[in-house]
Amino acid sequence: MPAEKKNQGVAEDRPQLLGGVTSSFRFGVLTTPMGVSGVGKTTLTNVLVGRKTAKEPKKTGGYIEGDIRISGFPKNQETFARVSVYYDQTDIHSPQVTTRKS
Repeated sequence: MPAEKKNQGVAEDRPQLLGGVTSSFRFGVLTTPMGVSGVGKTTLTNVLVGRKTAKEPKKTGGYIEGDIRISGFPKNQETFARVSVYYDQTDIHSPQVTTRKS
C-alpha cells in the first residue's frame, strides 16, 4: 500500500485495483476498454489475457483473486488464447497490412 494511502487511514496491506468487474463480449466483434487515464483499462486487459507487463514492474507482484468465467464456465487460458488477440497500446503496426492480417 502506498504511504500516502496509509497516511489517509487506509488499513489494507495492498490496494485493490479492480473489483466487481462484469462484462460481456460478442464473438467476432472488436471490443476495447475505454475510459480516462488511470481507471484500470490496461490492468483489466492484462488480467483477462493472463499476462503481466514488464512496463508496469510495480504491478507484476500483484494478486488476482476471484475467478474469470466465459459463458459461465471457468476460463481456460489455452482455449482463450486461441480465440482472442491482444494488441498492446505501444505495438507498432504496418499501414500496408490489414487489421485481419495483423
